[in-house]
Amino acid sequence: MFELAAIFLLCAVALSYLIVTETDLLKAIAYSGVFGGLILLTLYVLMAPDVILAYVAISVGLSTGLMVFVVSKTTRHEVV
Repeated sequence: MFELAAIFLLCAVALSYLIVTETDLLKAIAYSGVFGGLILLTLYVLMAPDVILAYVAISVGLSTGLMVFVVSKTTRHEVV
C-alpha cells in the first residue's frame, strides 16, 4: 500500500514542476487540479477518509474554481 502512495507522490512532484514552469495559466490550473487528485489518491491509500472529504471540497473544487475565475479577469499567458 505504501508503495502505491509513494508512486502517487512521485507523480505529484513531477506534476508540480510542470505547474511552476507552465506559462499558460489555464494549463497550470488544470495541472494543479490533477495534482490535487494525486494527493487525494494518496490520502485514500493511506486510509484517511475524513481528510479526503475536506480536501475534495477545498482544494479540488473551491481552489480550482477561484483560480479559473481570477485568470478569466487577467491575461491567459504569463508575461515574463
